[in-house]
Amino acid sequence: MKDKFQLTDWRDVEHGGAIIDGGNAYEYETGTWRTWRPVFFEKNCTHCLTCWVFCPEDAFKLKSGLTKSGKPRTEIGEINYFHCKGCGLCVKECTVNKKGKTKALEFIKEEK
Repeated sequence: MKDKFQLTDWRDVEHGGAIIDGGNAYEYETGTWRTWRPVFFEKNCTHCLTCWVFCPEDAFKLKSGLTKSGKPRTEIGEINYFHCKGCGLCVKECTVNKKGKTKALEFIKEEK
């Protein structure tokens, strides 16, 4: 008969609170609790990808594009609000915004 007060061996304990599968964060919606959100103005964007690099949630969707000389390059396509937390790093680090003449990203209050 098994003693009900006997401790379980660590190898018999089920996994809990652990991410077992790598790369599964894309399956979880993280954008429902934000209060501010970035708005993307593609006409002002230089497609330097700085916003994509700084985004902690990979909320920027990339697309294939061409430079003015016709060479292929990767460009910002849109913002995936399913994942965007509204942290504002993209707006703060945007090189176009830092120059101050125009804005490629703007932070606005979330309308619910």
